[in-house]
Amino acid sequence: MKRSELIRGVRSITRDFSNSIFREQDIIDYINEGINRFKQVIPIFKSVPKLLDQSQEPIPIPEEYQHLLSIYSASRCFMQDERHYQSAILMNEFETKLDELKQAIENGDIVIIDPETGEEIVSTNQVDYVDLKPYWGIRGDK
Repeated sequence: MKRSELIRGVRSITRDFSNSIFREQDIIDYINEGINRFKQVIPIFKSVPKLLDQSQEPIPIPEEYQHLLSIYSASRCFMQDERHYQSAILMNEFETKLDELKQAIENGDIVIIDPETGEEIVSTNQVDYVDLKPYWGIRGDK
């Protein structure tokens, strides 16, 4: 989805069809803030650029999840307008679906492709496990 489509999505969610309630610059800032949230939760999206032009797309975020940026931005707009209930509902939806995406990537159900090389982006953040043997007094020689 292009940035202009994401902005239209925010306007639709917030029912701001006259473009008079929320400033477009705020919406753009919140969309880019949503991209930062993607990067924070799912590090393989660190290459996603901020959307500075109307025609830019948040690649390599899968297309079926790009609408989450509109949801995030709409939530932040509602928060700015002190409509906390609507904001919380949208933010919960965003975080839930972002977590679903993270799980799908970790399980291998969704493969993220680097748009420049065409190859799969592999997560370099391995899970660090704690060896419980020293804590439970289990010796390795048994």
